[in-house]
Amino acid sequence: MKILKKSGGFFLSALMTLVAFVIGASSGVSMAAAADLPDAGITNSGGPTGSEGIATETQGRADGDAEFYTKDIDQRITKIRPMATPVDQISRHAKSQKSDSFEVKYYSVGTRPISCTVSDDVAAMTSGESTTLNVDDAKMFTLDDTIRVVGVKGVYDCNGKAYDPNDENTPDLVLCVCGRDASTSMPTVYAVNGNLASDGRAINVPAIPAGTTLVRMGKACGELDVQTGRFNNIPTAEIQYCQNFMIQIEESTFNAIAGKEIDWQFSDLEEDGIYDMRLAQENTFMWGVKNRVHHSTKDGAATWFTGGIWYMAGKDIEVGKWDKEKGCAVISDEDLVDITKDLFVGTGIGNKRKILFCGSDMLSAFSKIKSEKFRLKDTVECWNLKFKSWDTDFGEILTIHHELFDANGMSDCGFALDPEYLTKKTHVSWSRNILDLQKAGVRNTNAVVIQEVACLYLRYAKAHARMRLAKAPEVVEPSAGSVVQG
Repeated sequence: MKILKKSGGFFLSALMTLVAFVIGASSGVSMAAAADLPDAGITNSGGPTGSEGIATETQGRADGDAEFYTKDIDQRITKIRPMATPVDQISRHAKSQKSDSFEVKYYSVGTRPISCTVSDDVAAMTSGESTTLNVDDAKMFTLDDTIRVVGVKGVYDCNGKAYDPNDENTPDLVLCVCGRDASTSMPTVYAVNGNLASDGRAINVPAIPAGTTLVRMGKACGELDVQTGRFNNIPTAEIQYCQNFMIQIEESTFNAIAGKEIDWQFSDLEEDGIYDMRLAQENTFMWGVKNRVHHSTKDGAATWFTGGIWYMAGKDIEVGKWDKEKGCAVISDEDLVDITKDLFVGTGIGNKRKILFCGSDMLSAFSKIKSEKFRLKDTVECWNLKFKSWDTDFGEILTIHHELFDANGMSDCGFALDPEYLTKKTHVSWSRNILDLQKAGVRNTNAVVIQEVACLYLRYAKAHARMRLAKAPEVVEPSAGSVVQG
C-alpha cells in the first residue's frame, strides 16, 4: 500500500464527485443509470458488479456532454466548488491514536461538582447543634466540607455581633458538613455564622428556601484530625466503533486512451473520489449511529458503524430570542454573554477556546450582531481552515459555516467543540490499494480502492455543546385547543 500524494500541485481534497461508491455485496437493488449532481455534472454510481460507477467513454458520451471529449470547454466548470469538511480536517490534526480493533474503549474522568441546590425548605433550627439538608446531589459533599449558601445572609459574626441585614457586604451563610444522615445519605451540617443558640454555644442554621444554590468550599478540619472525608474519582469507560470507510475508483482502458481536450486523467478521478469520501465521512463523524450489524448480504460478517460526535456533547444551548416582528431568532449582546457563559462555565474541565460549526441560519444570526464589542471580526487560520473569531470575557470562539448542517436540515443549529478533547482512533490508516482486474480476468479497467478504518470520539461531554436558535413559542388557542406558532 502506498499513500496517495498530490498530483500536479492539486490538493487531495479536490472538487466534484464523479465515480465513487462504497464496496459492498450486491443486494439485487438496481441503481439509476445516471443522476444530475446538485450543482453541475453527472454521476453514475453503483455496486461492485456491473458497469455502474465506472468511468467509461460510452457513459461519458451518452449521459454527459459528448462534446466533453472533443471540444474546447472551460476547465473551471468541470469541477464544482468543494464543500468544507472541517470536523474531518480538524480530526486529522487532533490526537490520533492507533487502534488494534474495530472496537475502541476510552476513558473520561471529570471533576466533582462544585455546586448544587436545596431540594426542600430548611426550617430554622430552634434546638440542637446540626440539621440535615436535602440536596439534589448528596454525593457532592464529604465530611468537613464547608458550604456557601448563596443569597442567604449570615446572622452573627465570630464575636457574637449581629450583621447589619441592610449591608450589601454582609457575607452569605456558611455551613460545615459534620456527618451524613444514615437513612437518606443527605449531609448533616452546622452553621458557621448563623443564629446564636440560647446556650450561647451552638450556632443554629437559619431558614433556607428550596432552590437555594449551595457552593462547595474548602474543608475545615479540627486540630486533632488526621483524617477527613474521603473522595475518589474513577474514570468511566465508553465504547466507540471504528467504521470501514472505502471507495473504489475505476476507469476503462479505452476511456484512458481516448482523446480529450482537457487534461482529465485517472489521478483527477482519484482526487475527486477522495473528496467525496471525506464528505461522506464528515456526515458520519457528525451524525452516525453506533452499531454492529450481521447482515445476510455480508454472509453474516459484522459491519461496524461509528457513532457521531453530535450525540456525545453534554450540553444543549438555546441561542437568542424569538422576534415575532422579524420572524426569526435575534441575538443581543446580553444573549451572547449568556451563550458564552453556558459554553465555558460549568464544564468541569475545558479550555478557553471553542470551535463553533454553524448552519447558515445560525451563522446569519451571529453575523447580524451590530455591537462593536461582540461583532465577528478577525480571521483566524488554524488546521488550514479559516475562522471568524470573537473574544469574549469567558473565552475565545472560532466560528465557521458548515454546509453539511444545511444539507441535513439543520441550518438553525450549531455545534461547539473543544478541540483539545477530540480524539481520532485509526484501525487502518488512509491507504490506496491497486486492483489488477485485467490480470484477474474481471474487467478491462484501471482500479484503486481507497480505505480508512477510523472513528472519532469526544472526552469530557460538558466541554462540548449542541446549539439551536430559539423558535417561535407554541400558543394554544383557547377556542379550538389547537397548537400554533406564536
